Amino acid sequence: MMNRGIGFYEGMPLDHEDVFQIKDLSLPTLEPNDLLIKVAAVSVNPIDTKRRQTTTNSAHFVIQGYDASGIIEKVGNQVTDFQVGDAVMYAGTTQRDGANQKYQAVDARLVAKVTTDDLAQWAALPLTSITAWELLFEKFGLIADENANQGKILMINASGGVGSIAAQLASWSGLEVYGTASPKNHEWLYQNGVTKALDYHYPLQDQVETTFDYIAVFYDVTDYIGQLAGLIRPFGKIGMIVNTRESLDLNPFKNIGVDFYWEYMFTKTDFQVSIESQGAILKAIAHLVKEKKIHSTMTSCFETGLTIENLIQATALVEKGGPGKVVISGGMDE
Repeated sequence: MMNRGIGFYEGMPLDHEDVFQIKDLSLPTLEPNDLLIKVAAVSVNPIDTKRRQTTTNSAHFVIQGYDASGIIEKVGNQVTDFQVGDAVMYAGTTQRDGANQKYQAVDARLVAKVTTDDLAQWAALPLTSITAWELLFEKFGLIADENANQGKILMINASGGVGSIAAQLASWSGLEVYGTASPKNHEWLYQNGVTKALDYHYPLQDQVETTFDYIAVFYDVTDYIGQLAGLIRPFGKIGMIVNTRESLDLNPFKNIGVDFYWEYMFTKTDFQVSIESQGAILKAIAHLVKEKKIHSTMTSCFETGLTIENLIQATALVEKGGPGKVVISGGMDE
């Protein structure tokens, strides 16, 4: 078997002629717990752009792609839960080559089985689902069961990749979900379990007559921190996933006992802490999708395979911003 990948040595703007390159690669060497996966579909995420833009003169050919779906071609000698031919989804890790290649090696503990009916839809889920699940059920301490919780949650940027699945999971678990987006995306919010859509262009307190037990911010919280003290209930919880461009003044939250949480789904694989929990999360997500409790958040798909042209166009959509997830399906030619 021959392997090929798309990547770069130095991050370039999307309009640069060498922003991405194709390179012939050796097949990945499998560790005992690894799976060799033939990639069928890969989604493009903001982290692809952020890491590309900050990569300078890498000695290593950087292959991105941080969530994907595919078919298992080979299993490591310590793998017991998977076999050749299984369809799977996974988010991988920033510490190894990503999914923008024909064959990828992935730790089996990060993988979940899926159906083969639409691998593109599955590829839209792993990274954002893990992020949302860890924030809601690990950081916020909500119970991961249907209608097991009470209360209200505000999600800022609820139409984006993480917000689109987080709103579904929060609604499934029993919370009343409020979400911000541009009005053109409000219908998308309602499709994903949001009870009340808010226009992010205007002050949030002018649009609601309530306060929240939880606030999840899927955008730079710098733009919202001044509003949140008036929106969060005493002893409420606020979670964030995006770096801030400015230092935050948290003093207004001291007397109301608010807890703050950072969520970064690659922390576990960066430091090899509880990585098996991410495979378990994806197994739960796959079950919820099959039971039609939640659905994929794919909104755009390039169906003609993993090519430089498709990767540029998909990345441009992500950098422009929009609802849901962008996927490239069809795998990569040898």
